[in-house]
Amino acid sequence: MKNGGQKNERSRTFGLLVSTLTFLMFNMQPLSAQDDPGKTARPDKLFSSEETLNVTITGPWNDIQRDKANQQPYAGKIEFRDGQGKPVSLDLTLQRRGITRQRACKFPPIRLRFDKEEVKNTTFRGQDSLKMVTHCESAEKFEQYYILEMLAYRMYNLITDFSFRVRPLSVTYVDSDTGQKTEDRFAFLIEDDSDVAKRLDLKKVHIGKIRLSQLEPRETSEMSMFQYMISNVDWSALDGPEVDSCCHNTKLIGPEPLQAGDKAYPIPYDFDSSGLVNARYANPPAGLPIKSVTQRLYRGYCVFNDELEATREVFLKQETAIYALLNNEDRLVSNTRNKAAKYIGKFFDVIKDPKDYEKMITRKCRK
Repeated sequence: MKNGGQKNERSRTFGLLVSTLTFLMFNMQPLSAQDDPGKTARPDKLFSSEETLNVTITGPWNDIQRDKANQQPYAGKIEFRDGQGKPVSLDLTLQRRGITRQRACKFPPIRLRFDKEEVKNTTFRGQDSLKMVTHCESAEKFEQYYILEMLAYRMYNLITDFSFRVRPLSVTYVDSDTGQKTEDRFAFLIEDDSDVAKRLDLKKVHIGKIRLSQLEPRETSEMSMFQYMISNVDWSALDGPEVDSCCHNTKLIGPEPLQAGDKAYPIPYDFDSSGLVNARYANPPAGLPIKSVTQRLYRGYCVFNDELEATREVFLKQETAIYALLNNEDRLVSNTRNKAAKYIGKFFDVIKDPKDYEKMITRKCRK
Protein backbone atom coordinates (compact mmCIF):
# COMPACT_ATOMS: atom_id res chain seq x y z
CA MET A 1 0.00 0.00 0.00
CA LYS A 2 2.82 2.33 0.94
CA ASN A 3 4.63 1.75 -2.38
CA GLY A 4 1.39 2.14 -4.35
CA GLY A 5 0.68 5.52 -2.67
CA GLN A 6 4.14 6.79 -3.50
CA LYS A 7 3.67 5.67 -7.12
CA ASN A 8 0.33 7.49 -7.40
CA GLU A 9 1.86 10.66 -5.93
CA ARG A 10 4.70 10.55 -8.44
CA SER A 11 2.15 10.09 -11.27
CA ARG A 12 0.14 13.11 -10.10
CA THR A 13 3.31 15.22 -9.88
CA PHE A 14 4.42 14.16 -13.35
CA GLY A 15 0.97 14.89 -14.76
CA LEU A 16 0.95 18.35 -13.19
CA LEU A 17 4.37 19.05 -14.67
CA VAL A 18 3.24 17.98 -18.15
CA SER A 19 0.11 20.13 -17.90
CA THR A 20 2.13 23.15 -16.82
CA LEU A 21 4.63 22.75 -19.63
CA THR A 22 1.82 22.32 -22.18
CA PHE A 23 0.09 25.47 -20.95
CA LEU A 24 3.31 27.47 -21.19
CA MET A 25 4.08 26.10 -24.64
CA PHE A 26 0.75 27.20 -26.14
CA ASN A 27 0.20 30.43 -24.25
CA MET A 28 3.60 32.08 -24.04
CA GLN A 29 4.21 34.54 -26.93
CA PRO A 30 7.59 35.77 -28.04
CA LEU A 31 8.52 39.12 -26.57
CA SER A 32 7.57 42.03 -28.78
CA ALA A 33 9.64 45.18 -29.02
CA GLN A 34 7.23 46.80 -26.53
CA ASP A 35 7.68 43.89 -24.07
CA ASP A 36 11.44 43.73 -24.43
CA PRO A 37 13.10 46.89 -23.07
CA GLY A 38 16.31 45.94 -24.85
CA LYS A 39 14.70 46.08 -28.29
CA THR A 40 13.56 49.31 -29.99
CA ALA A 41 10.26 49.23 -31.90
CA ARG A 42 10.29 50.65 -35.38
CA PRO A 43 7.99 53.68 -35.71
CA ASP A 44 5.07 53.70 -38.11
CA LYS A 45 5.94 54.49 -41.70
CA LEU A 46 5.30 58.01 -42.95
CA PHE A 47 2.06 57.45 -44.87
CA SER A 48 0.56 54.85 -42.56
CA SER A 49 -0.77 57.67 -40.36
CA GLU A 50 -2.92 60.71 -41.12
CA GLU A 51 -1.88 62.57 -37.98
CA THR A 52 0.00 65.85 -38.29
CA LEU A 53 3.75 65.42 -37.95
CA ASN A 54 5.50 68.34 -36.24
CA VAL A 55 8.86 68.99 -37.89
CA THR A 56 11.62 71.57 -37.92
CA ILE A 57 13.36 72.01 -41.26
CA THR A 58 16.63 73.92 -41.32
CA GLY A 59 18.12 75.23 -44.56
CA PRO A 60 19.09 78.42 -46.39
CA TRP A 61 15.45 79.47 -46.78
CA ASN A 62 16.19 83.09 -47.62
CA ASP A 63 18.38 81.96 -50.53
CA ILE A 64 15.82 79.38 -51.66
CA GLN A 65 13.10 82.03 -51.80
CA ARG A 66 15.18 84.75 -53.45
CA ASP A 67 17.14 82.77 -56.04
CA LYS A 68 14.34 81.53 -58.30
CA ALA A 69 16.75 80.65 -61.10
CA ASN A 70 18.61 78.11 -58.96
CA GLN A 71 16.88 74.73 -59.24
CA GLN A 72 19.76 72.87 -57.64
CA PRO A 73 19.51 71.23 -54.20
CA TYR A 74 20.51 72.95 -50.97
CA ALA A 75 21.78 71.13 -47.88
CA GLY A 76 19.31 70.95 -45.00
CA LYS A 77 18.11 69.05 -41.96
CA ILE A 78 14.74 67.83 -40.68
CA GLU A 79 14.03 67.18 -36.99
CA PHE A 80 10.98 65.60 -35.37
CA ARG A 81 9.86 63.13 -32.71
CA ASP A 82 8.75 59.71 -33.88
CA GLY A 83 5.73 57.76 -32.66
CA GLN A 84 7.60 56.68 -29.51
CA GLY A 85 8.60 60.26 -28.71
CA LYS A 86 12.20 59.69 -29.73
CA PRO A 87 13.94 62.77 -31.24
CA VAL A 88 15.14 62.19 -34.80
CA SER A 89 17.43 64.37 -36.90
CA LEU A 90 18.03 63.58 -40.58
CA ASP A 91 20.19 65.27 -43.18
CA LEU A 92 18.48 65.97 -46.51
CA THR A 93 18.53 68.30 -49.48
CA LEU A 94 15.92 70.95 -50.31
CA GLN A 95 15.07 71.82 -53.90
CA ARG A 96 12.60 74.17 -55.56
CA ARG A 97 10.05 72.37 -57.73
CA GLY A 98 6.91 72.95 -59.77
CA ILE A 99 6.04 75.40 -62.52
CA THR A 100 2.95 77.49 -61.80
CA ARG A 101 3.51 77.73 -58.06
CA GLN A 102 7.13 78.75 -58.49
CA ARG A 103 5.92 81.72 -60.52
CA ALA A 104 2.97 82.53 -58.28
CA CYS A 105 4.40 81.92 -54.81
CA LYS A 106 6.94 83.77 -52.70
CA PHE A 107 7.61 80.50 -50.85
CA PRO A 108 8.00 77.73 -53.45
CA PRO A 109 6.94 74.09 -53.22
CA ILE A 110 9.89 71.93 -52.23
CA ARG A 111 11.30 68.51 -53.01
CA LEU A 112 12.92 66.71 -50.08
CA ARG A 113 15.64 64.20 -50.90
CA PHE A 114 17.02 61.67 -48.42
CA ASP A 115 19.80 59.13 -48.19
CA LYS A 116 17.97 55.79 -47.89
CA GLU A 117 20.65 54.43 -45.58
CA GLU A 118 20.26 57.31 -43.15
CA VAL A 119 16.48 57.04 -42.89
CA LYS A 120 16.51 53.33 -42.03
CA ASN A 121 14.46 52.47 -38.91
CA THR A 122 12.85 55.94 -38.90
CA THR A 123 9.42 57.23 -39.89
CA PHE A 124 10.96 58.16 -43.28
CA ARG A 125 12.39 54.71 -43.99
CA GLY A 126 12.22 53.73 -47.64
CA GLN A 127 11.95 57.34 -48.79
CA ASP A 128 14.45 59.05 -51.04
CA SER A 129 12.41 61.79 -52.76
CA LEU A 130 9.21 63.47 -51.58
CA LYS A 131 7.16 66.42 -52.80
CA MET A 132 6.26 68.93 -50.08
CA VAL A 133 3.38 71.34 -50.70
CA THR A 134 4.03 74.58 -48.80
CA HIS A 135 2.11 77.68 -47.74
CA CYS A 136 3.06 79.78 -50.80
CA GLU A 137 2.45 83.17 -49.10
CA SER A 138 2.10 84.44 -45.55
CA ALA A 139 -1.62 85.34 -45.86
CA GLU A 140 -4.01 82.92 -44.17
CA LYS A 141 -6.09 82.39 -47.33
CA PHE A 142 -3.11 80.76 -49.05
CA GLU A 143 -2.82 78.21 -46.27
CA GLN A 144 -6.52 77.47 -46.72
CA TYR A 145 -5.87 76.67 -50.39
CA TYR A 146 -3.46 73.89 -49.53
CA ILE A 147 -5.52 72.46 -46.71
CA LEU A 148 -8.29 72.04 -49.29
CA GLU A 149 -5.83 70.54 -51.75
CA MET A 150 -4.71 68.01 -49.13
CA LEU A 151 -8.37 67.12 -48.53
CA ALA A 152 -8.85 66.61 -52.28
CA TYR A 153 -6.20 63.86 -52.13
CA ARG A 154 -8.02 62.29 -49.17
CA MET A 155 -11.35 62.46 -50.97
CA TYR A 156 -9.83 60.48 -53.80
CA ASN A 157 -8.40 57.99 -51.28
CA LEU A 158 -12.04 57.26 -50.38
CA ILE A 159 -12.84 56.49 -54.01
CA THR A 160 -9.89 54.24 -54.87
CA ASP A 161 -6.62 52.82 -53.57
CA PHE A 162 -5.09 53.95 -56.88
CA SER A 163 -4.37 57.34 -55.38
CA PHE A 164 -1.60 59.26 -53.66
CA ARG A 165 -1.58 59.27 -49.88
CA VAL A 166 -0.64 62.48 -48.08
CA ARG A 167 0.75 63.37 -44.65
CA PRO A 168 0.10 66.79 -43.07
CA LEU A 169 2.95 68.67 -41.42
CA SER A 170 3.25 71.54 -39.00
CA VAL A 171 6.58 73.06 -39.97
CA THR A 172 9.00 75.33 -38.19
CA TYR A 173 11.38 76.77 -40.79
CA VAL A 174 14.84 77.78 -39.53
CA ASP A 175 17.23 79.66 -41.80
CA SER A 176 20.65 78.05 -41.49
CA ASP A 177 22.47 81.31 -42.28
CA THR A 178 20.63 83.77 -40.05
CA GLY A 179 18.91 81.58 -37.45
CA GLN A 180 15.61 83.27 -38.37
CA LYS A 181 12.64 81.10 -37.40
CA THR A 182 9.14 80.86 -38.87
CA GLU A 183 6.90 78.61 -36.82
CA ASP A 184 3.83 76.46 -37.32
CA ARG A 185 3.20 76.67 -41.04
CA PHE A 186 0.97 74.09 -42.69
CA ALA A 187 2.46 71.81 -45.34
CA PHE A 188 1.89 68.29 -46.56
CA LEU A 189 3.91 65.52 -48.14
CA ILE A 190 2.78 63.47 -51.14
CA GLU A 191 3.51 59.77 -51.44
CA ASP A 192 6.04 58.96 -54.16
CA ASP A 193 4.57 57.29 -57.25
CA SER A 194 6.98 54.38 -56.95
CA ASP A 195 5.56 53.68 -53.48
CA VAL A 196 1.98 53.84 -54.80
CA ALA A 197 2.94 51.27 -57.42
CA LYS A 198 4.70 49.07 -54.88
CA ARG A 199 1.77 48.85 -52.45
CA LEU A 200 -0.47 47.88 -55.38
CA ASP A 201 2.00 45.26 -56.66
CA LEU A 202 2.63 47.23 -59.86
CA LYS A 203 5.41 49.35 -61.38
CA LYS A 204 5.82 52.89 -62.61
CA VAL A 205 5.10 52.96 -66.33
CA HIS A 206 7.78 54.74 -68.35
CA ILE A 207 6.19 55.87 -71.59
CA GLY A 208 5.94 59.08 -73.61
CA LYS A 209 2.27 58.79 -74.52
CA ILE A 210 -0.43 56.17 -74.22
CA ARG A 211 -3.52 55.11 -76.16
CA LEU A 212 -7.01 55.15 -74.67
CA SER A 213 -7.23 51.39 -75.19
CA GLN A 214 -4.26 50.96 -72.82
CA LEU A 215 -5.94 52.74 -69.89
CA GLU A 216 -7.81 50.68 -67.30
CA PRO A 217 -11.49 51.61 -67.84
CA ARG A 218 -12.86 51.68 -64.27
CA GLU A 219 -9.97 53.59 -62.73
CA THR A 220 -9.92 56.06 -65.63
CA SER A 221 -13.66 56.62 -65.23
CA GLU A 222 -13.31 57.18 -61.48
CA MET A 223 -10.42 59.58 -62.00
CA SER A 224 -12.41 61.57 -64.59
CA MET A 225 -15.43 61.78 -62.28
CA PHE A 226 -13.23 62.88 -59.38
CA GLN A 227 -11.68 65.64 -61.50
CA TYR A 228 -15.21 66.79 -62.35
CA MET A 229 -16.19 66.74 -58.67
CA ILE A 230 -13.36 69.07 -57.65
CA SER A 231 -13.61 70.93 -61.02
CA ASN A 232 -10.08 70.31 -62.22
CA VAL A 233 -9.39 70.41 -65.96
CA ASP A 234 -5.60 70.81 -65.71
CA TRP A 235 -4.71 67.19 -66.48
CA SER A 236 -4.13 64.66 -69.22
CA ALA A 237 -3.89 60.88 -68.95
CA LEU A 238 -2.66 60.35 -72.52
CA ASP A 239 0.40 62.56 -72.97
CA GLY A 240 2.21 65.51 -71.44
CA PRO A 241 4.52 68.46 -72.07
CA GLU A 242 7.61 66.23 -72.04
CA VAL A 243 8.05 63.98 -75.07
CA ASP A 244 9.40 61.03 -73.12
CA SER A 245 7.28 61.28 -69.97
CA CYS A 246 3.52 60.79 -69.86
CA CYS A 247 1.40 62.52 -68.63
CA HIS A 248 0.20 65.93 -67.35
CA ASN A 249 -0.54 66.01 -63.62
CA THR A 250 -1.10 62.26 -63.87
CA LYS A 251 1.22 59.34 -63.18
CA LEU A 252 0.79 55.90 -64.74
CA ILE A 253 1.36 52.61 -62.97
CA GLY A 254 0.90 49.07 -64.24
CA PRO A 255 2.99 46.23 -65.66
CA GLU A 256 6.35 47.52 -66.88
CA PRO A 257 6.90 47.44 -69.75
CA LEU A 258 3.33 47.45 -71.02
CA GLN A 259 2.65 44.49 -73.27
CA ALA A 260 -0.26 43.88 -75.63
CA GLY A 261 -3.43 43.64 -73.56
CA ASP A 262 -1.89 45.23 -70.44
CA LYS A 263 -3.63 48.17 -68.79
CA ALA A 264 -2.15 51.24 -67.11
CA TYR A 265 -3.79 52.93 -64.12
CA PRO A 266 -3.83 56.76 -64.05
CA ILE A 267 -3.04 58.40 -60.68
CA PRO A 268 -3.90 62.15 -60.56
CA TYR A 269 -2.08 64.83 -58.55
CA ASP A 270 -1.70 68.63 -58.26
CA PHE A 271 -5.18 69.97 -57.51
CA ASP A 272 -4.42 73.61 -56.72
CA SER A 273 -5.91 74.65 -60.09
CA SER A 274 -9.26 73.08 -59.19
CA GLY A 275 -12.46 74.97 -58.47
CA LEU A 276 -12.59 73.36 -55.03
CA VAL A 277 -9.34 75.10 -54.07
CA ASN A 278 -10.02 78.18 -56.24
CA ALA A 279 -6.52 79.59 -55.81
CA ARG A 280 -6.10 83.25 -56.71
CA TYR A 281 -3.57 82.42 -59.44
CA ALA A 282 -5.52 79.54 -61.06
CA ASN A 283 -6.98 79.86 -64.56
CA PRO A 284 -8.38 77.20 -66.91
CA PRO A 285 -6.21 76.18 -69.87
CA ALA A 286 -6.82 78.08 -73.10
CA GLY A 287 -9.21 76.56 -75.61
CA LEU A 288 -11.78 75.20 -73.16
CA PRO A 289 -15.37 76.53 -73.05
CA ILE A 290 -15.06 77.80 -69.46
CA LYS A 291 -13.85 81.13 -68.11
CA SER A 292 -13.17 80.18 -64.50
CA VAL A 293 -11.79 77.13 -62.69
CA THR A 294 -14.99 77.02 -60.65
CA GLN A 295 -17.00 76.16 -63.79
CA ARG A 296 -17.25 72.38 -63.97
CA LEU A 297 -16.47 70.64 -67.24
CA TYR A 298 -16.44 66.84 -67.55
CA ARG A 299 -13.27 65.73 -69.37
CA GLY A 300 -13.78 61.96 -69.25
CA TYR A 301 -13.57 59.82 -72.37
CA CYS A 302 -16.69 58.53 -74.16
CA VAL A 303 -15.08 55.13 -74.69
CA PHE A 304 -15.43 54.52 -70.94
CA ASN A 305 -19.06 55.62 -70.60
CA ASP A 306 -20.09 52.02 -69.87
CA GLU A 307 -18.26 52.41 -66.56
CA LEU A 308 -20.06 55.61 -65.55
CA GLU A 309 -22.99 54.07 -63.71
CA ALA A 310 -20.77 51.95 -61.47
CA THR A 311 -18.50 54.98 -60.96
CA ARG A 312 -21.48 57.13 -60.00
CA GLU A 313 -22.49 54.58 -57.35
CA VAL A 314 -18.98 54.66 -55.84
CA PHE A 315 -19.20 58.43 -55.36
CA LEU A 316 -22.72 58.31 -53.95
CA LYS A 317 -21.62 55.67 -51.46
CA GLN A 318 -18.82 57.96 -50.23
CA GLU A 319 -20.86 61.17 -50.08
CA THR A 320 -21.15 61.25 -46.28
CA ALA A 321 -17.46 60.43 -45.81
CA ILE A 322 -16.45 63.18 -48.24
CA TYR A 323 -18.43 65.78 -46.31
CA ALA A 324 -16.94 64.43 -43.07
CA LEU A 325 -13.43 65.19 -44.32
CA LEU A 326 -14.41 68.85 -44.61
CA ASN A 327 -16.38 68.98 -41.37
CA ASN A 328 -13.65 67.31 -39.30
CA GLU A 329 -10.74 69.42 -40.60
CA ASP A 330 -10.02 71.88 -37.77
CA ARG A 331 -7.53 73.88 -39.83
CA LEU A 332 -10.28 75.11 -42.16
CA VAL A 333 -11.90 78.38 -41.17
CA SER A 334 -15.69 78.24 -41.19
CA ASN A 335 -16.10 80.33 -44.33
CA THR A 336 -13.75 78.07 -46.32
CA ARG A 337 -15.42 74.93 -44.99
CA ASN A 338 -18.92 76.14 -45.83
CA LYS A 339 -17.97 77.22 -49.35
CA ALA A 340 -16.22 73.92 -50.02
CA ALA A 341 -19.16 71.87 -48.73
CA LYS A 342 -21.58 73.87 -50.86
CA TYR A 343 -19.35 73.42 -53.89
CA ILE A 344 -19.13 69.65 -53.42
CA GLY A 345 -22.88 69.61 -52.85
CA LYS A 346 -23.49 70.96 -56.34
CA PHE A 347 -21.58 67.98 -57.75
CA PHE A 348 -23.78 65.53 -55.85
CA ASP A 349 -26.88 67.42 -57.01
CA VAL A 350 -25.79 66.75 -60.60
CA ILE A 351 -25.08 63.04 -60.24
CA LYS A 352 -28.35 62.49 -58.34
CA ASP A 353 -30.47 64.11 -61.04
CA PRO A 354 -30.81 61.87 -64.14
CA LYS A 355 -31.35 64.77 -66.55
CA ASP A 356 -28.47 66.87 -65.20
CA TYR A 357 -26.26 63.80 -65.08
CA GLU A 358 -26.84 63.05 -68.75
CA LYS A 359 -26.54 66.71 -69.77
CA MET A 360 -23.42 67.62 -67.74
CA ILE A 361 -21.51 64.32 -67.78
CA THR A 362 -22.62 61.62 -70.21
CA ARG A 363 -23.00 63.99 -73.18
CA LYS A 364 -19.90 66.03 -72.33
CA CYS A 365 -17.42 63.18 -72.68
CA ARG A 366 -14.42 63.48 -74.98
CA LYS A 367 -14.50 61.36 -78.11
